[in-house]
Amino acid sequence: KDNVVLDLRYEARNIEQNITSQEKIDQWFEAKTRGLNDIARAQLKQRWGTIQSVLSSQDRLEKIVADILFDMETRDRLQSGYGNAMLVSGSIYQACKFYELFISHGFTKCAIITSYKPSPSDIKGEETGEGLTEKLKQYDIYNKMLNGKDVETFEKEVKKKFIDEPGQMKLLIVVDKLLTGFDAPSATYLYIDKKMRDHGLFQAICRVNRLDGDDKDYGYIIDYQDLFQSLEGSIHDYTSGAFDAYDKEDVTGLLTDRLEKAKERLEETREAIKALCEGVPPPQDTLAYQHYFCALDTSDKDALKENEPKRIALYKLTASLIRAYANIANEMTEAGYTVSQIEQIKQEVDHFEKARMEVKLASGDYIDLKMYEPAMRHLIDTYIRAEESRKISAFDDMTLVQLLV
Repeated sequence: KDNVVLDLRYEARNIEQNITSQEKIDQWFEAKTRGLNDIARAQLKQRWGTIQSVLSSQDRLEKIVADILFDMETRDRLQSGYGNAMLVSGSIYQACKFYELFISHGFTKCAIITSYKPSPSDIKGEETGEGLTEKLKQYDIYNKMLNGKDVETFEKEVKKKFIDEPGQMKLLIVVDKLLTGFDAPSATYLYIDKKMRDHGLFQAICRVNRLDGDDKDYGYIIDYQDLFQSLEGSIHDYTSGAFDAYDKEDVTGLLTDRLEKAKERLEETREAIKALCEGVPPPQDTLAYQHYFCALDTSDKDALKENEPKRIALYKLTASLIRAYANIANEMTEAGYTVSQIEQIKQEVDHFEKARMEVKLASGDYIDLKMYEPAMRHLIDTYIRAEESRKISAFDDMTLVQLLV
């Protein structure tokens, strides 16, 4: 009301998805994973059966692109060329897919700005013979967009055009960059297709509330992730002083508690994995681990199956140990460990990490996930269909502030 920033309008959109043929999905998966054991198959399902994978299906992304292109032709300021928009994507790969779809529709007034800098080292070992992995696809799309320019030069030019010539750079596709501290008065619409919360979400929606001439009445939030409850909470937290400076004693107490908990977690995990591996006969080398967790003869499928629970426990505990160690690795001295203890723990983590890989290889549990990426992406893009987006908020006559009140 002081005319320092604009109020915001909010609209939630939902794109329903459905599986076209469960039977064909099962058949495709069976054909592509023939020869893998149960553990390896479970790893594939865990990687590709996530909500995020499903939400990045080709059909769903196409519906969002169609929505935005429609808005570009019909929405105030987008249609006139005086305003423009930002699209927040859930991942860099997804941002690249969005960009590719816009370009395929002949919409060239857009660009990706993320933390990604394509380098040949990114795609080393990514050739699978089955098709492009996500890393290869991402690398290919980004390089085509850069068209020989280095990332810094490209970003500088794009941001300048977005701010100074909104009609010539109508859409920026982002993931994390530009969501804080990027002031572009022309930015009028923020499309969100990423799970966001707390001050990160609050900062993001404030990208579109800057004043920009008499024709900009509001900043518009278009939400494809149903974040309204999170949005309401983030604004309440932010404006109720949750980010005010803490007293030193409070911060010190929190830090001590965090280190104590991290140390406790590390010690518990070390104890658990050592207990699991107690039965591995001396000298606890590669062969000893194979015999204990796999079989005396690794071609003995019955013995491999019988020892499967032990292997799964080893894999889980090793992952827990690596995480627990990573959480405290840079603060081991502060946590009370001596130099010799620090070195011993580091060696233990290396030992169990190598043992896990050796057991995985010997048992056939190891799977190179990137080998199956093209097939799994094909499965999702072929057998999941998205409906046209549907507006699920009915707040057209209220501003966001009124709505929250």
